[in-house]
Amino acid sequence: MSSPGRVGPGRSRLRILAINWQDWEAPQRGGAEFYLKEILTRLVEYGHDVTLLCSGYPGASHKDVLDGVKIIRTGSRNTFNFHLYGRPIRNFLRSNDFDLVLDDLNKIPFYTPLWTGKTPVVGIVMHVFRNEIFKEVGLIPGSYVYWTERLIPRVYRKGLFGCLGESGKKELVEMGMDPERIFPLLVGVNPVFRPGPHKREKLIVTATRLMRYKCTDHIIFAMAMLRQRRLDVRCEIAGTGPDSDRLDDLINRLGLRDHVKLLGWVPLEDVVKLYQRAAVAVQPSAKEGWGFLATDAGACGTPVVAARVPGLMDSVKDKKTGFLYAHGDIDEMTTYIERLLTDEKLRKKMGEANRRWAESLTWERVASRVERLLHAAVESGTNG
Repeated sequence: MSSPGRVGPGRSRLRILAINWQDWEAPQRGGAEFYLKEILTRLVEYGHDVTLLCSGYPGASHKDVLDGVKIIRTGSRNTFNFHLYGRPIRNFLRSNDFDLVLDDLNKIPFYTPLWTGKTPVVGIVMHVFRNEIFKEVGLIPGSYVYWTERLIPRVYRKGLFGCLGESGKKELVEMGMDPERIFPLLVGVNPVFRPGPHKREKLIVTATRLMRYKCTDHIIFAMAMLRQRRLDVRCEIAGTGPDSDRLDDLINRLGLRDHVKLLGWVPLEDVVKLYQRAAVAVQPSAKEGWGFLATDAGACGTPVVAARVPGLMDSVKDKKTGFLYAHGDIDEMTTYIERLLTDEKLRKKMGEANRRWAESLTWERVASRVERLLHAAVESGTNG
């Protein structure tokens, strides 16, 4: 692995075209954009030439430079993928002489192997929705996403792939991809997440995009059960999204207005304080590429209760850094939360284990793995 600022011995400087729906300053940016930023900016530091092709948004220029990465924006969130087919994109590839394409598969695939010619393609998969997409959208748009995902193994059959963890690799293999071509990359932890001076409160927290497949309502139902068990506990939920109104109605319906608070958008420094204050962090999603909440909260010394689903099974070490429960089993989830709220010794033990686990995860290691994957693709000449 090369040191930042220079390409390693025997390794060439790469001209990389990355493709993702959005850049990390887009209004609707999320975990995929954050993950890509951490990788691309380090590849620039290592001496590579990196361009990101993504969708535009109101107020954004067609060309830009963010953190050393050259940005080219075209289309919108709803039309971007249609700009990736035909003569203009082929001419763009030829005129810029890229060494390879880094395709960030996030929701609807771009099918880059169909139009990149002999240029090698490396895919990175955050996670695949599969049947979970129907929790977010109706039958027609959901079917569109579902069937475009089903074609991934066929279209990308020859390329190399990175995923976030072992459970993500397992899902891709189940879809028909060659396990020999899939490499877990893991994640890093932002150094702003660290233990703080705040005294732990009887507080349950989560920080997430409020979407149905995130299953934030499960936490609210668990709060109702904890109150029935006469536990003096509060819950704070950070985040915005299309599920917020439904969640607010549920809080009212269950009579939890004084005990559950929807915080809305919260700046990063306040998310850190939220984790530092909390006794337990909870992540009940139906699936994730990786449970960033679990390891970010872990860096603050906070144990986690999470669903036993792809992504979260990688980020939570069951019965060590927290507890995994059967997704949708609110009673099991509530029991684990109660144990951590009422057993201070266990809470401290798991919180410290989670801190050590998070400490071992670095973005430098992730970027190094991606760099090796990119070089392997160029050396083998593998396209999808």
